This record gives sequence, structure tokens and C-alpha cells, in this order.
Amino acid sequence: MITADSPATRIPVLLYHSVTDDPADSIAPYSVTPSAFARHMEAVAKEHHVLSISQLAGCLAGDAPLPRAPVVVTFDDGFADNLTVAGPQLAARSIPATVYVTTGYLGRAGMLELRSLTDLEALGIEIGAHAHSHTPMDELPLDRAREEIRRSKAVLEDALGHGLASFAYPHGYSTAAVREEVRAAGFGSACGVKNAFSHLADDVWCIARLTVRSETSVEQLERWLAGEGAPVAWSDETLQTRAWRAARRVKRVVAP
Repeated sequence: MITADSPATRIPVLLYHSVTDDPADSIAPYSVTPSAFARHMEAVAKEHHVLSISQLAGCLAGDAPLPRAPVVVTFDDGFADNLTVAGPQLAARSIPATVYVTTGYLGRAGMLELRSLTDLEALGIEIGAHAHSHTPMDELPLDRAREEIRRSKAVLEDALGHGLASFAYPHGYSTAAVREEVRAAGFGSACGVKNAFSHLADDVWCIARLTVRSETSVEQLERWLAGEGAPVAWSDETLQTRAWRAARRVKRVVAP
């Protein structure tokens, strides 16, 4: 019998960052090599139904049935190799994906250029917003969080010439008030992290994702694809999350 907590109803939403053989030290723990990414995508494409974030959001909202063996592929920050390395591999396998772009990073060394965003879309990759400065949004006053959300949306929509459907919280952190600001800005969904499986009762404004790290093997990925090896996303914040937010806020206040 399939239940809400069975492997058949667990949805792996994969979170990648950079795909490179030579990552910067700051992103190295969250990067994968092109050869590892190829093996991952071969596993994803084999007997799995790859959804876009917007398609998954429709399933969570009850607008469409969830297909068998669903999986979603996302990237955070907006690394240039998402276009030059990951993009062609995804296109060759007809795998949809979403790249969440931090607009304040555009044009920096190793990051996407504003003019290259349309090239990503030409490969079938959706562009989403990832705020402007990549500051954890639960640490910001609400007016600054609102500015981060709306500024990133405006920059990307102006470059692309159309609206954006999805947002991702920097570092995965949000609050109920921040999530409401994302909804009010006109997005249709948003992603957190949680390092847990999404599911049909997941919050469409904080979709759970599984972080792919440099040491994530194809065997580990295949366990996730089978609905194993990670918890199912929770509905409410854990005590640990609240305590960690308080600690980060204190650190930001006392930092020189």
C-alpha cells in the first residue's frame, strides 16, 4: 500500500551549484565534476520522469497528477558552467532544469553574464530568482528582504522579457513573512533546502531539496531517486532551525 510517507511518494528535488573540474575553494564542497554530473544525469534520465519546478508546483497545488518516479533538477547562484558545462549535458538528455540566479553575482568571475541568460533558456533551462546579495533572508529586516526579492525579479525579467515563475531562498532560509513577500511579488513557487525529500503535502513556498555535494556518489544519488537515504520534509520549522537563526542574527549584529 502506498502511503504519504512511502518511497513512491517521495520527490527528490536535486540542488546543484557548480559543475567544474577546477572549483574555487569557496564552492568546492558544493561542486561536482563534469564526469560525475554526466553519471548523475544518466541515472536521472533512466526510468524517471523529470519535472520542472513549475510542473512540480502544479502537482503540489493539485492542478496535475504526480507522475511515476518524479525528480527535479535545480542549480543555485548562477555559475557560468551551468551554461557551458551542465546546459549541454541537460539538453542532450532532454532534462529540464531551473537555474536560480543571484543577480548581484552576475558578471563576476566564474558567474553568468546577464546577456547569457537567454542562452540558458534556449537550452530549455528555466531561470529563477535567488535574491540580489545572497544574504540569508531570515536575518534581514522585512523591508530589506522585500527589496532583495523584488530587485532580483525585476533585473531578471527585464533581461529575459517575461515574468519569472520561481524563487529560491539564499542558503535555504526563510520565514513565514519572507515567504509571503515572495508570493506577493508574483512568483508561483519557491525553494528552500532542508536536505529532505519533497512530497505531495510539501509547502509550495518552501519546496524541500537535497544538496548534491562534491562527495555525492552516483550510488547515493540512485538511493535518493529510489526514495531512500534522506528524511521526508517537515511542515514546520525545527527547534534547531530557530536556534541557528538566532545565532546567525547575533553574529551579524556583533560582527565588525
